[in-house]
Amino acid sequence: MSGPGPGGARTPRGGARAPVVVGVDAAGSADAAVEWAAAESAARGCPLRIVHVFRPTLPADPYGVVAPMDAYLTAHAAADAVLAESVGRARTVASDIEVSAHLLGGTTLGALLAEAARACLLVLGSRGLCGLRALLARSVSAQVVAHASGPVVVIPPVPEGEPPPWSPPRVVVGVGPDRSCDRAVGFAFRAARQRGIPLVAVHAWTPDAPADLEAVHAPASVAEVVGRRTLERALEPWRASFPDVEVVTAPVRGEPARVVAAESRGAAVVVVGSRHRGQVRAAVLGSVSRSVLQHCCSPVAVVAHAAPGPSRVRDVGGVLRVPFGRRAPR
Repeated sequence: MSGPGPGGARTPRGGARAPVVVGVDAAGSADAAVEWAAAESAARGCPLRIVHVFRPTLPADPYGVVAPMDAYLTAHAAADAVLAESVGRARTVASDIEVSAHLLGGTTLGALLAEAARACLLVLGSRGLCGLRALLARSVSAQVVAHASGPVVVIPPVPEGEPPPWSPPRVVVGVGPDRSCDRAVGFAFRAARQRGIPLVAVHAWTPDAPADLEAVHAPASVAEVVGRRTLERALEPWRASFPDVEVVTAPVRGEPARVVAAESRGAAVVVVGSRHRGQVRAAVLGSVSRSVLQHCCSPVAVVAHAAPGPSRVRDVGGVLRVPFGRRAPR
């Protein structure tokens, strides 16, 4: 059992530091995610846990006879190789962190949700060339982001031989009109302090609905004043907790997701909040979170406002073996 600490950090029962967990697959889509997760683990001073869900299929002949175990053993060896490569990649980024690798059973969704519950952060990769449309096309990944009780960061791929386009100039956080973004704002402040970079806090609003039957809107200046007040109220308690973080406020009139996406270019990480609205509606991300995931080319952290209710997912997966659970050489 774990709970959120300052800025969204988690400390499991017993006092051990919760790990950063990164999910990898055999498609090579998680290379950038592993590197990002290793750097994050080093910055947080916590272990890195690399996981791969192994669900082999046993081929059968036309008579229903299962083939020998050769195919299973080959698939198992390939899964081990995926983990070994990921461990090596992580250690090239941060050689002094504790790294372990784990082959998981069960469903992919169940296993990743179980990992998210024990992690301070779950990191996933995306196959999209730019933006994260591939994430939303893959229902498992989308449901992990929607259902996870802790923060989930989705990392876009980086073209081979090119430096990450999110080399840090700033952290960006989207601030909503109510307290549902409070945990996201705390996460963003912590991320900015870790990196020693400014935090850009964005609050966007659209024109008000007509105030009367003649379709008269409130003056734009009034909406701007309200927007600035909303932004300052959301930031005030976190400014006091993180006085060393430089904060740039950006109250902007416009559609929230588009404004946040525009501000995100070149960001080290973009942070958005997400409400859990019950089992049915939690299966779909909020419109702002979903749109930001679709259009951002930077890492996106989705931070749940509150933990969801009891999950309908029964199969949470199990650890089959731990072939690489050793501390990295110092």
